[in-house]
Amino acid sequence: MLKHQNSAIGAQTRRARPFSRLGLPAALFLVGWALASCANLGPAGFSEPTLRVGVSPDYPPVIFERDGEIVGIEADFAHRLGRDLHRPIEFVEIPFPDLLDALEAGEIDVVMSGLSNTPDRASRVQFIEPYMEIGQLALIRNRDIGRFGRIQEIRRPDTRVGFQRGTTGERYVASSLTRAASFAFDSVEDGLRSLRADRIDYFIHDAPTVWRIAGDVENRDLHGLYRPLTTEQISWAVRQGDPQLATVLNATLAYWKREGFIDPIVQRWIPVPITLR
Repeated sequence: MLKHQNSAIGAQTRRARPFSRLGLPAALFLVGWALASCANLGPAGFSEPTLRVGVSPDYPPVIFERDGEIVGIEADFAHRLGRDLHRPIEFVEIPFPDLLDALEAGEIDVVMSGLSNTPDRASRVQFIEPYMEIGQLALIRNRDIGRFGRIQEIRRPDTRVGFQRGTTGERYVASSLTRAASFAFDSVEDGLRSLRADRIDYFIHDAPTVWRIAGDVENRDLHGLYRPLTTEQISWAVRQGDPQLATVLNATLAYWKREGFIDPIVQRWIPVPITLR
């Protein structure tokens, strides 16, 4: 997710969710065996330890909870990773600002929660190669297409912009929309209510969120401006002291990219054209 990491660990809010072990596809058996050996895992029966996946499931369609189950792009990736490496998957729910703290403390093995690769985060953790490139987008009222249909119009000094606190959208507003009146919200829902009530002119958030909102038939009154305002890369993260797991994940992700496994998963949850890496 495109949020800052700056809070203390909220261990009392965490829940673990087990995911049963599945078989490794035959085409990946030798690759998986080599990767398992590299990570000091069992060479024969794949009796490897559980892979603890840190998630903050409040970011649809990337990672969220539906009917008591964690679903979304990252959840599908985690399930596939468990199959391909023959490792049980355990989702560990952690508030987003605490994910890197939990990773550094050894409470989880990998963060798979729509994490954007930023320099400050890269100083703390080791990022896996990105699987998706996105950016910040603007969401406007449908009736304002004539007023804000051209993206440069949002930079006018008489506009009112909303953003969610703690996100890279906030960072973009602070650095690039300095002439606009800015309003911070605790959640996307709060921002949308203000947008509909005409208390702000547009709302800035990352592309997956805007795609989801604007693509929902229940939001016909809202319109997404699909020209990216920033360029950001979404990646998984592991501890800096865990190079073996990083090798495993990078090799697996490279295989997925070569075999075309990533696009169908992303397009299942985001049925609009995007740029993949």
